[in-house]
Amino acid sequence: MRGLFIPFIIFTANYNNNMGIFNFFKKKENRQEEVYAPVQHNETSDKNVMEEVEVMVDTLPEQPSQPIEEKKINNEYEKIKIYNDYIVYSIALQLKGDYAPISAFEKENGEVEGFAYMVKDATYMFSMEDAIGRMEEKFESELKEGSIRSYMILYHSKFDDNDNHEVATKEGEFKSITLSYHCKGFDKTKTALSYIIENQSITYKGFSEFSQEENNEIMNHQLVEGKEYFTNIEEIKIPESINEAGIIIKKSNVHTLASTWGGVFGFENFQNQEEFSQYLIHTMSLFRMEDPAYEQDKLKYTEFKDVKFKPVLSDDFNTMYPEVKTDFFLNFETKEINEWENVNNSEAVIGGSARDTFGLWFFATDYVKNRKSYLTQTNLNVNISGIIFVLDLHESFELPDGTMTGEDFTAYKPSQDLPNYGCFDFIGKIMDFRETEVLADGSAKGYILKLKLITNSEMEDFFTIDAFVSKGNMRFETLTKGMQVAGALQLQGKIAE
Repeated sequence: MRGLFIPFIIFTANYNNNMGIFNFFKKKENRQEEVYAPVQHNETSDKNVMEEVEVMVDTLPEQPSQPIEEKKINNEYEKIKIYNDYIVYSIALQLKGDYAPISAFEKENGEVEGFAYMVKDATYMFSMEDAIGRMEEKFESELKEGSIRSYMILYHSKFDDNDNHEVATKEGEFKSITLSYHCKGFDKTKTALSYIIENQSITYKGFSEFSQEENNEIMNHQLVEGKEYFTNIEEIKIPESINEAGIIIKKSNVHTLASTWGGVFGFENFQNQEEFSQYLIHTMSLFRMEDPAYEQDKLKYTEFKDVKFKPVLSDDFNTMYPEVKTDFFLNFETKEINEWENVNNSEAVIGGSARDTFGLWFFATDYVKNRKSYLTQTNLNVNISGIIFVLDLHESFELPDGTMTGEDFTAYKPSQDLPNYGCFDFIGKIMDFRETEVLADGSAKGYILKLKLITNSEMEDFFTIDAFVSKGNMRFETLTKGMQVAGALQLQGKIAE
């Protein structure tokens, strides 16, 4: 049972106290990988975390000696203390950079077991709010039917001694670990373990309604090395169906076009120079102007010699795509459509076979306009072009049969880094090229390459596409006709008119 545990945001720290959670990190291969997580994976070793994280626990001041009094029972603490394993587990995950919600429940026999969602394919996952809602719905149903006695859901919240248990999702919002719990015969309740993140350190302030002794009992609680705390795992499955045309329809809900725009402007420029993102924002605002006086400005900001920007505006969906102009087209048989659910199914990657020969996936720049055609027609003529994310010189290498790759060798395969965006790693041959530029002021400069991706002795342009490469994404300076290059690109397409 192995899944992908994806941390939401990373904080670093250094251990220098005696909290019981430290035993959690003695086990090199722990089970946190198998629990649901919402955003991106970060490989952080236990050793590095322990060297980099500083954790502090606020303690109450010592009180003068008083006459011994009979200990009062804190009913709320009695309800949650059976979940100390999972409170400590949630702390331990946070210290390793993982902010995923987790949960646990008490069976009728008094045993406590953990429950979490497992991500096997990172293209589809629940948001933290959705995961928490699903957990609560599941446990409330089981509590009502009597199969469990209590449950607890632990998640990071905005709680800051103000009763605000709203889920935290952005840096700066993380204030507490909220415990949402419900015991049979009692009202549903929330409490929170507050913390402060400051100067690369985490200070846990404790539960304000619990005594010093009760807080210490929680924070000094030891996890058992080798114990499986999450014996109840539910896999997050990608929604998939086959429509009447026999096309497989898959859903994803995490994709964006950030990498595509990095291909146009250059990744370093797009990340570090705000002018490029502001250009896109300004252009989208311009297209919301219905006054005919703005029509020429709209063309100025979106129509360039070899690339155009295509704004898409609707009541519930606004976006803009870069599209490389091309006359190249081929016959294509659609076999699979990966619709992006997070943008109202208005964007998609189309997969199938081209020229009845080779497999192909491309981002459809006309999906909003032609969605019905893609879903119902399996045989299409499509224009195919590309945006190159990185371009380097190709060095000859030995093939498995022992022969060396020659000057006409070309190949491509799905990208390991971005396999679900219509992206490919390639070795290609530059048949021709020309300089070009985009943006109204021409500040984004690059080249249009005639890039051969498949060598076919009977057809010169069997699969030779027009591809744009930003100069900022090139690892060398001088292009020549006939040279072999290697890199990564995103294929894009549209139904040929």
